[in-house]
Amino acid sequence: MSTINEKINDIAVKEFKGNNSSFAKAMNTSEANIRNYRKETMPKLDFIVKLHDLFEISFEYLLSENIETGSYKNQDYNGKAQDQDLMQKMLGAENTLLKEKIEFLSEQIEFYKGKIEFLSLQTNSKNTQTTKEIADGLKIIDEIENLFIKKSVK
Repeated sequence: MSTINEKINDIAVKEFKGNNSSFAKAMNTSEANIRNYRKETMPKLDFIVKLHDLFEISFEYLLSENIETGSYKNQDYNGKAQDQDLMQKMLGAENTLLKEKIEFLSEQIEFYKGKIEFLSLQTNSKNTQTTKEIADGLKIIDEIENLFIKKSVK
């Protein structure tokens, strides 16, 4: 059983003679990322896609623990459909995580809106802020929320 980290290490050794600097430059990332990816850190999706594209390595090879290292250059590459299916699953999972993050952040925004409204009631009695200032603050929060949701949906 080989992990993706072992496979990345194998690629680094075979393609770049173990040189993290050369590997990082080819992958447009930092040497620290390469060191971490070779050891224990799960690489980001864009790194995996770049490995796939640059070295024509199937996603199945990269992500399956059942395929041993050392066989990525000699693999039977009729797995393009499998690669596309796997990519769709990865993108679906990433999309689900983003939706959950949006939901969580929306809940946080609602919490802070409530807190601001509560504080505005408290400060009205002390006359430290005007009603217009509070309304402007709430309007800004609404605009930030709308911008965040629009950006996240793209």
